[in-house]
Amino acid sequence: MLTNKILRYFVLPVLLSLAFCKAHAQNLDEKTYVHKMRLIDSLSFRKMQDFDTLYKVSIKDDVENYSEDFYGWIRARDKEGTGILTINGTELKIERKLIIGIKPLPLDKETIDSLISWERKEIFFNMENFAVDNLLILWLYEKGKEDYSKQFLPKRQTFFADTDIMQGFGALYDDAMLHAFSYERNYPKAIAFGEHLSGRIFNGFKYQKEAIALTSQLKNHSEDFKTFRIPDSLQWLSLKKKLTRKEQILYLADRLRLLNCIQQGQPGDISYDMRQYSISYNEARRSHISYRGPDTKFMVINPFIELLKMTPDVQETELLLPYLTTDTYIPSYTYGRDYLPERTLNQLSWVIESLIFGITSKHFVNRYYFEPLTLEQKKTEVEKIKRWCEDNAALSPEALTINELRTATNWSSFYIAIQIAKRQKNDSLPDILVQRFNSFRGGTSWPSNRGYMAETMFELQNGKYVDVVRKWNKDTTDKWVNLWASMFLMKFDKDSYPAAIKALEAVLKQCNGITYYPHAIDFLLGLKDKNALKLAERIMDKATFQQYIYWDYYESFIRKLLNAKSDYTFSFLSGKLSAYKLDVMKNLNKDGDNQITQNDEFVLAVDELKSDPPGYYKARTNLAKQEYIRKLESWFKTQYNLLKKGRPNELRLDIKQVSPPQGALVDSYYK
Repeated sequence: MLTNKILRYFVLPVLLSLAFCKAHAQNLDEKTYVHKMRLIDSLSFRKMQDFDTLYKVSIKDDVENYSEDFYGWIRARDKEGTGILTINGTELKIERKLIIGIKPLPLDKETIDSLISWERKEIFFNMENFAVDNLLILWLYEKGKEDYSKQFLPKRQTFFADTDIMQGFGALYDDAMLHAFSYERNYPKAIAFGEHLSGRIFNGFKYQKEAIALTSQLKNHSEDFKTFRIPDSLQWLSLKKKLTRKEQILYLADRLRLLNCIQQGQPGDISYDMRQYSISYNEARRSHISYRGPDTKFMVINPFIELLKMTPDVQETELLLPYLTTDTYIPSYTYGRDYLPERTLNQLSWVIESLIFGITSKHFVNRYYFEPLTLEQKKTEVEKIKRWCEDNAALSPEALTINELRTATNWSSFYIAIQIAKRQKNDSLPDILVQRFNSFRGGTSWPSNRGYMAETMFELQNGKYVDVVRKWNKDTTDKWVNLWASMFLMKFDKDSYPAAIKALEAVLKQCNGITYYPHAIDFLLGLKDKNALKLAERIMDKATFQQYIYWDYYESFIRKLLNAKSDYTFSFLSGKLSAYKLDVMKNLNKDGDNQITQNDEFVLAVDELKSDPPGYYKARTNLAKQEYIRKLESWFKTQYNLLKKGRPNELRLDIKQVSPPQGALVDSYYK
C-alpha cells in the first residue's frame, strides 16, 4: 500500500496568496545588501564558502511512486547514499538506490533561469522553506555573482527584514533539531543544531530557550536508546519477575522519557499510547517498515500503556509525583502544518500528568499554567496532589472510579473515568451511564458526548437496558446516539429490529461515508441479513468515502463487502473502470503527470485488490494507463465471478488492522 497518503495542503488560493515572487531584484543599496549577506552568513549552520559546485540531484522511488529534483550542494557521499544541503537550507541524506542522476551545474545564466523556472513550478517552495533562498543568495554573492544573487532577493522588503531572516533560520534549524531528536534519535546531530541556536545571533528566537534546555538534556542522556532503552514484551515479562511492584512502576516511569510518538498526519496530534519501536522512524522508513502497524521484530513495550495496565492504586500514584517537577523533554513533537514554524515539543511532565489523569480520572494540574511556575511553586502544587492521595488512600481503584463517574463536572474527566471503568469491568458503569446520560450534552462531532455513552452501552452488551436505550433512540437530535442505540436495539431486542434498522438507515443516509458508516459496517455485515447488507453497500455512494477510497483504512471496507459477495460493490467499481476512457483521461492528465484524480483513485482501489504496491503506478502515459485499466477490468470481473462461485481466486481480501486516519474516529485521552 501507499505509505504516504496524507493531505499536506488545503485551500490553495489562500496558500498561493502567501507566496512571494522574485520577478525582479529588490533595489537594495550596496551597504544594506552586504549587511544582509553578513547576517545570513552568521546565521547559517554551514559556511557557504566551503561549497564550490551547485548540483541537481534527481531521485525516483518506485515503491512509494514519486520522483523529485533537488538543487543544492553535496556534503558527503558514501556507499549508503549522498548527503546534500539544499538551496533552502535543509540537509538530506538520499539513499543511493533512489538516485537516478547527479548533475553539476555551471554558474551561468542558463542555470539561474532554470532555478527560477523550477521555483515557479514548485508552488509551495517558498511556503514550506523557512530560510527561502537566503543560502543561495549568499553563495552566489560569495562566488562574486552579485547580479545573479540579487535575482533571488524577495520582491517585498518585509520578507527581508533582519528579524525575519533570523526567525526563518531559527525555524529551519529548530525543525532540524527536533527531527534529529525524534525522527532520527541522533543526539549528536540534535545537539549540534541546538548549540547553533543557543548563540547570541539567535537571541529573540521564540524557541531558543527550549533549544538551550534540550541541548543540555541530550548531553546528559547520551545512552538513551542504547544501554538505556525500552524492553520488548518478552524482555519485560522476564524482567517483571525480578522486580517488586514498586520497582516495576519506577522502571517504567523512568523510561517514559523515551516515548517516541510520531505525528502521522497534518494537522494532527500524537497520543502517548502509540506503538513504540526499537528503531527510529527514519530507519523504519528506509526499510519500508510501517511505524503504525504491529511489527514483531522491532516493537517494544509502551511504558505508558504498561503503567495503566498495572492499575496503580492511590498510594502507588504518589511514586509518579516527583516526575511532575522535571523539565525533561521527550522525543515527540507536534505541528499544525510542516510549512508553518510552530512546533510543540512534548515534556515528560505532560506524560505524567496524562498518566495520573488516566489513573485517577482527575485533572490536578493544567499543564499550560503549571509549566511556567518556578520549581518551588511546582513542588507546592505537587504537595497538594500528594495530600489528596493520602486522603483517598483507603479507596479501591474501583471505588475511586465510581466516585468520579458520579461527581465529575467536566466531560474529559467523565470520559477518562468511563475508560477506566471499562478496563476494570466495573459493574456500576451501565447504571451510571443511565443516571448521567443528560449531564454532558453536546461535545465534539467524533462522536458527541452522549453518543460516546451510547456506544459504551452497546459495547457492554447488557440486554436488560433495552427499555432505556429505546427511549434514548426516540430523541433524533443526536445522530451519534441514534447510531449506537439503533444497533443496540437491533442486537438485543427482536421486536425493535424493523424500527431500529429504519432509524439506522436514516442516520447513515446523512453520512458522508467516513463519519457514521465506519462504525456500522462490521455490525451490518455480521447480521447476515440481506437488508443489512444492502444498507452497508450504500457506503459506496458516499462522495467523501470515494475521495479516500484507496486509503488503507477505507479500502478495507471494500474487502469486507466483497467478502460478503456484494454485487453492488463489484458493479460500482467495475463501472468506474469502464467509464474511465481515454478521452476522459486526456482532459484530466498529461502524460507523465503524477497527479491522482478521483478516477485514478477508483482504479487504485481495485488495483490494490490485485497487488501491493499497485502496478498502475508504473504506467506513465495515458495510453499505457488505458491499457492497464482494461486488463485490470477484465481481471476483476474474472476473479469476482470465481469468488461468487466459491472457487479459488486472486482477489486480495485479507483484512489488515489499520488505524483510522488522524482526525477521524480517533479516541484520545482528551476529547
